[in-house]
Amino acid sequence: MDRQWLVNRTNPEFIEYLSGRASVSPVLAQVLVNRGFREVDSIKEFLHPSINNLHDPFLLPDMDRAVGRLKSAIKNGETVIVHGDYDADGITSTALLVSVFRRLNVKTFYHIPNRITEGYGISDKGIQKAKASGATLIITADCGISSNDEVRAARSMGMDVIVTDHHEPPEKLPDAAAVVDPHRKDSGYPFRYLAGVGVAFKLVCALVKDIGTVEINTDELLDLVTLGTVADSVPLVGENRILVAYGLKEINKGLCREGIKSLKKVSGVEKDLSSGRLSYTLIPRINAAGRLDDASEVVELFLTQDEARAGATAKLLDEQNKKRQKLEGEVLQSALGMIDRSRPDNAIVLSSPDWHPGVIGIVASRLVEMFYRPIFLFSIKDSVARGSARGIPPFHLFNAISECSGLLTGFGGHRQAAGLRLPAANLQAFRKQMDLIVGRSLGEEDMVPKLEIDAAIKFSDLNFNLIKELGLLEPFGNSNREPVFGAKSIEIVNHRTVGSNHLKMQLKQDSVNMDTIGFGMADRLNRMPGASAFDIAFAPSINEWNGSRSLQLTLKAIRPSG
Repeated sequence: MDRQWLVNRTNPEFIEYLSGRASVSPVLAQVLVNRGFREVDSIKEFLHPSINNLHDPFLLPDMDRAVGRLKSAIKNGETVIVHGDYDADGITSTALLVSVFRRLNVKTFYHIPNRITEGYGISDKGIQKAKASGATLIITADCGISSNDEVRAARSMGMDVIVTDHHEPPEKLPDAAAVVDPHRKDSGYPFRYLAGVGVAFKLVCALVKDIGTVEINTDELLDLVTLGTVADSVPLVGENRILVAYGLKEINKGLCREGIKSLKKVSGVEKDLSSGRLSYTLIPRINAAGRLDDASEVVELFLTQDEARAGATAKLLDEQNKKRQKLEGEVLQSALGMIDRSRPDNAIVLSSPDWHPGVIGIVASRLVEMFYRPIFLFSIKDSVARGSARGIPPFHLFNAISECSGLLTGFGGHRQAAGLRLPAANLQAFRKQMDLIVGRSLGEEDMVPKLEIDAAIKFSDLNFNLIKELGLLEPFGNSNREPVFGAKSIEIVNHRTVGSNHLKMQLKQDSVNMDTIGFGMADRLNRMPGASAFDIAFAPSINEWNGSRSLQLTLKAIRPSG
């Protein structure tokens, strides 16, 4: 798909001023301005994240009530059940809370709902399991904010509920003992974008702070916090940036639990993990169980200290991930066959009884990349359509779905990702209404993806020191993407296809040559016959091979100059 190239430009005098005051290169100064940083103090805080800059957990709404109820449970020897979710954020949240409560000698069980038979949120099965186990307190992890009926049912059975969640709240909050969610309208918490595991971590920090225990070192929980935060694609700024930066250090030093070490091994991870590498190595394997089977085994992976058991579970997850990849490919091809590629709808809404519900969210993300418009995919069973939706930055997906609530039996999510459920008979009406909402909200220019280029630079400006300095921006992710630069009037010295579909080139600008790799771009030059000079967008990196280091560009886009 063609993209609109947008090159960020700022007053050169201000860039020079900021570069000098913050002691960074003009290139890094431009990138930081693009990220919204214009003050020296905020730049230093961003480039050097400190665990000491985390906010007081008691600033979160209802945190004092949650800690008070937990202290009562500990004092009275109550049984607690943690009710999580089946994705990586929910799994890590659950493992974090269970591990801490058990170390505090609290009798603790957990429940991870089955994606297919129970769906998202607090389930009836989870409530019944809590009752049967003798629990008097249910603590949710990465779910519960929309489970009003289920919280009411649990209370009617004599169980209190503490909700810890990070999803958008409904107008009426659950009638729980405490509802801890930074997105509450009455929240005064300085940072709204914690993942579910981040909220769970804050609950533990508040509890440890209140009871003054030395049994729990909260830094040892940052490996789980990192996995869940990166997996949920929340903005990697503010507290999330701090948590992930510290957590990655712990994981890369080997100071993490056996389950993570085993996942690294089956994933073939030999180098240090970055947030990006996590996203395509460990995290898909964590998510695979919840997509296809029972995610409880992943919780056990993170709870066990037995190396052999962790290794066996990690191998199982690796096999499940291969199966997931196969199913994903089949659903993608099926969905593509339903789309008019020449004139796609404003909102692409597709359904099939043959699609596995565990992979439709991933396929929806792939289709967004291909068509750049909101995508809704539904798996139909027993006249019920269960769907996953993915959006684009200019469009608030959750708000749009809220406008269709009369057609739905349940929904929840964020600005750019959501889950929903409705009678299959309502699908056509939903499709028409959503297409109208998107058409009303977005213009043609909004449905053209943007390639944001941080700065135009010359090959002669690239060196090892600059790339090392740009590394201060890591970890990369949502709201802190990897910097992309542009260069004009580039000559292709030579090119060839490597691997299955990758474009390997040597490029030249003026008298400087640069090795370049374009992943999945082997056919790109065929679309530009006759061109002799090119503009490119790229990310610079250091390529290490056989003990040698060289500069290399990762190609993001290429077009004929002029």
